[in-house]
Amino acid sequence: MRLGLQATNIFFEGSKHAGVSRSSLQLLEAILRKDEHEYVVFVRPDSPIPAHWLSLAHVKVVRVSKRTRTWHLIGRDLEPIRHGLRNWFSVSGYVPKTPGVKTATLIHDIFFHTFADTYTEEDRIIHERMYQNSAKHASFVFSNSQSTAQQFSSHFGYPTDRIIPLPFGIGQPKGAGDNVAPLDESDRSEIGLPSGKYILSVSTLEPRKNFPRLLRAFSSVADHPSLVGVTLAVAGGKGWKTSEIFEEIAHSGLSDRIVFLGYVEDENLIKLYRAAEFAVTASLEEGFGIPVLEALTYGCPVCSSNSGALREVGGDLPIYFDPTDESQISAALIGAAERKDRDQLIQAGIERSKLFGWDKSADVVLSTFQSR
Repeated sequence: MRLGLQATNIFFEGSKHAGVSRSSLQLLEAILRKDEHEYVVFVRPDSPIPAHWLSLAHVKVVRVSKRTRTWHLIGRDLEPIRHGLRNWFSVSGYVPKTPGVKTATLIHDIFFHTFADTYTEEDRIIHERMYQNSAKHASFVFSNSQSTAQQFSSHFGYPTDRIIPLPFGIGQPKGAGDNVAPLDESDRSEIGLPSGKYILSVSTLEPRKNFPRLLRAFSSVADHPSLVGVTLAVAGGKGWKTSEIFEEIAHSGLSDRIVFLGYVEDENLIKLYRAAEFAVTASLEEGFGIPVLEALTYGCPVCSSNSGALREVGGDLPIYFDPTDESQISAALIGAAERKDRDQLIQAGIERSKLFGWDKSADVVLSTFQSR
């Protein structure tokens, strides 16, 4: 099979290489590892693509026109004809309207609709148009969870039997956790993490991640016997609308026990998961929930919001809470700190994580194109 892969919305490096862009690249890399097929990968004219792609005999890289607006309006529809493609997968973005071409796209979330107030009007319009294109022209659609599939179907009227959820993977490249040494004092110094026990929360700082409630909940139980001296460590880049987060810290009087580590490189992030008391995800909603899967993969118990797709990822292993109820978050933090079955949880989490993965997702994508 020859498959066109549109990767024009992927950022391969820099501060924007996170979230959707990072997940899209991991899926794309997994597809390219399936070398029994041929691929034509379309990237932006200025994209610094991974060097190893150029040595893959079954992969052809095409840089789209520098007139990217023109390409998105007209050029994309011509690419399947130019390159003799009957199959096209937009890893993130629009699909071509070329007759006779089987097309699919990947839906990560519809937060531009469910959390519209966290988007600019321009971004809302862009996302709405992009997904309307998918709903109108895609032969089928992949999603990152049943939750996202249901929301996309409900909002755009797309048939549920043409939406295929994928068993997404973690944010790190394949094998990243192999041979990683335990967290030590020099690592803590490099990362900016004080000595002692800590709870880990991995997320970009932005409104949907619900940090103000998490901080208030942590502050209310910080003196509980199970949490005395425990630090709340947040790993992730600074996003937008963060002023309320830092105001909460100032009001809490716990600035020495709430630390923001910023973006943490993969190796140190793996060390953080493995040494944490537990990980907490307080999001109001997630399309998938990569931090929960990362925690399970790297042997870290989980305390999680019960919203969106997070239950699909965690199963019955995390302690769940209503993310809008601070008293529930507080109780869950205490419950997670007092659990006595850490070793069993870690082993069960590692086993559950094996249900997911980018190679599994790639197999679903390719088999769907071949069978439909």
